Amino acid sequence: MRLPVEATWNIPEVSDGFSTYSCLEPWDIKGELFYVGMDETGKDVIEFSGCVRTVLRMACDRCLRQVDIPLAVDIRQRFVKGEKTDSSTSDYDFDYLPIVNDVIDLEDVIHYDVQLNIPAKVLCKEDCLGLCPICGKNLNEGLCECEEDFSDPRWDALKNLL
Repeated sequence: MRLPVEATWNIPEVSDGFSTYSCLEPWDIKGELFYVGMDETGKDVIEFSGCVRTVLRMACDRCLRQVDIPLAVDIRQRFVKGEKTDSSTSDYDFDYLPIVNDVIDLEDVIHYDVQLNIPAKVLCKEDCLGLCPICGKNLNEGLCECEEDFSDPRWDALKNLL
């Protein structure tokens, strides 16, 4: 038996632990819950399989221009009916989340997976030239008037050795 899951969440922003990003579109969640069978301890296992789609506004890592990044996150999580019987930590604890009071809570799972899938590096275009390290001009908009051969005076002693 399969139970379809469809939802739209209006989440204004999401964080990856370092930065916070605006969500330009609501989170579109589509998936299904289905019975997998029993685990080795005889407990019922139910799996959620689905996808979350949204668009994040992020800054280009080279020029700081705002970029809209479509995000599609595939989610797969298993849940087990019943409480843990002992206090030991095993792989079982991380592979399956508990079903508490006959409720499968997808909210934390979805938030966590979206956070993990926020791109680590964002470019406005593949060949982004970035900012001039001297004047800060966006080099994608044209060249600046700075000297091409700029150097840090702290390295001058090494230049004399060459």
